[in-house]
Amino acid sequence: MRTVNIGPLQALHWPTTDLEAPQTILAIHGIWVGAHVWNQFGAYLASNGYETYAIWLRQHQPGSDYERLEGVGLGDYAADVAAVVRQLGAPVLLGHSMGGLLAQIAATVTEPAGLALLSSAPPFGIPAIPRLSLLITGIRNFCGRPFDSAPMHPFADWAFLERLSPDQRAALTAHRIPEPRRLARQLAFWPPVIRASQIRCPVFVGAGDEDPVIVPWVTRRIAARYRVIPNFYHGRGHMLNLEPGWQSVGDDLMRWVERFVA
Repeated sequence: MRTVNIGPLQALHWPTTDLEAPQTILAIHGIWVGAHVWNQFGAYLASNGYETYAIWLRQHQPGSDYERLEGVGLGDYAADVAAVVRQLGAPVLLGHSMGGLLAQIAATVTEPAGLALLSSAPPFGIPAIPRLSLLITGIRNFCGRPFDSAPMHPFADWAFLERLSPDQRAALTAHRIPEPRRLARQLAFWPPVIRASQIRCPVFVGAGDEDPVIVPWVTRRIAARYRVIPNFYHGRGHMLNLEPGWQSVGDDLMRWVERFVA
């Protein structure tokens, strides 16, 4: 693994020794984290012959000035992702949580080989926060006092990280990254409109059947929009790329790539 520059962003890169690598995969992380959440997943994909990159969204790499995130929105993140996609050619986009929504947005303006969504945030028309407890907490944090524009620090770790080991939770919370409040409000209350006709590549949808953040009903709606059958992982929560059994998610992803993309 090494760190590389691709377009406007930095990324972790797991090269493969397979000279006939079937497909490049570009992984996009979710809210409050960075490319490091793909460490084991990226290495696993590369060991199976898939050239894999995991980007840090802007100002998310170590040593970044988080204050420069003030006023940044979903469109800014997605434009950066699209620039990376164009430089790589036609990768499979692999997005988790907010990264899934960014992957969907980028796929409307680029030509990826495929779109894989894990515990993905939904586009407009599908409620992003169907649980009242998270909605109340979200409104208080997304809006600030009053409508604060400073980057928003993480909250509700009990929901995002509940199925990780204590060591994993400690490692993630020690490197949590604040996010723009403008972006958080867009993500929760007015995400972009994405029509199924705008996605011109195969789509994979997966989620944990006990995810308290992106509940199964939301995942089913996303899958229905793209006319695919969702893959639900029994007893899993939100962090499918880190929770025990993550290898089975990687195996399903590779089987899907081999069947529909490569």
